[in-house]
Amino acid sequence: MNKISLQKLKIINEVIECESATEAARRLNISTSAISYTIKGLRDYLGTDIFTRTKLGLKPNETSLALQQRYREIMSLNSTKRKFHVATYSLIELLLTNSVQAMEGNTLFHFQTMDENEEERLRKLKLREVDIDIGGKLPDDISITSKRYLQSDTTILVRENHSNIKDSFTLNDWENNTHLRWRRDLGSITSMIDEIKFADELFLNRKISWESPNLLTMAWLCANSDAIMVIPEIFVAPLKKLFALKSLTPPVELRMKFECYIHYHRALNSELNQLDLTFI
Repeated sequence: MNKISLQKLKIINEVIECESATEAARRLNISTSAISYTIKGLRDYLGTDIFTRTKLGLKPNETSLALQQRYREIMSLNSTKRKFHVATYSLIELLLTNSVQAMEGNTLFHFQTMDENEEERLRKLKLREVDIDIGGKLPDDISITSKRYLQSDTTILVRENHSNIKDSFTLNDWENNTHLRWRRDLGSITSMIDEIKFADELFLNRKISWESPNLLTMAWLCANSDAIMVIPEIFVAPLKKLFALKSLTPPVELRMKFECYIHYHRALNSELNQLDLTFI
């Protein structure tokens, strides 16, 4: 295995990640026949099949996964920094700052805005355009590792010196104030918030003053107006360090639970198990 060229290992890596010889050829800018020739040559050289052909395409076996691991080992030796592209929400990025800053200097994180569409999020993970996705749970996929990442009750966030909301929060406060609404597709939100009540009149009849996909922007607006917002309690502490805000326990009718998941390509299992991506 040590005598196999880096280019051939790269081809095998791309076929595994793309789950398609055609897509791997496109990404590598080579012909599909070159992919087939490489796979056949390695099969003859090793004396064993390196993929299992199914109706859904080429599926990796132990041999091809070992070749992929060899490729990743070589690439890690040739790189001075480990680079990870992370797609998540602004407030989760804020929560991660302490753990990311504490990491050794050879790890670099590229944070980017989370796509609204679940199918697009999954596609980017499978093609390794995104290494780590932290958000609502995605559909199960054999090539993607998914783990529950955090859970939290939701709370009501208002500015510290709100004109009419003091030290408790009632349904009248909910009905008589304007709201900030997080703009995401409904599938993303329902995958993160249990017992969601968006079909209830309490949510349908809200007076929305602003909506945005950026939770940090919404928190700033909340601190600088009388508009209110629903937010997972886990985000409150870091936000209160930045803005003059207070959180209030919602009435029973408005209580919900928030949870999100971390997703990454299975090829990153060993690398990410070594990282401490926590919020503490």
